[in-house]
Amino acid sequence: MTVLNLKKGERARVTAVNAAGAEGARLSALGLKNGTYVQVLGYSLFKSSVLLGFGAVRLSVRSSLASRIEVAK
Repeated sequence: MTVLNLKKGERARVTAVNAAGAEGARLSALGLKNGTYVQVLGYSLFKSSVLLGFGAVRLSVRSSLASRIEVAK
């Protein structure tokens, strides 16, 4: 299951972040790692991006990156 499978308002624990290079480093630096709980705060029109909340961070990511963030409820 990925972040894109969650509905607005749902919360889940990150099990894997399959992003390499600058994307992976950015997510890790912001605190999005295995074991982090994320909440979907909203989606853009046609689900082209998703707004995530974790800790004190609010982060908008493209759907291509969100599909590589695996979660478990």
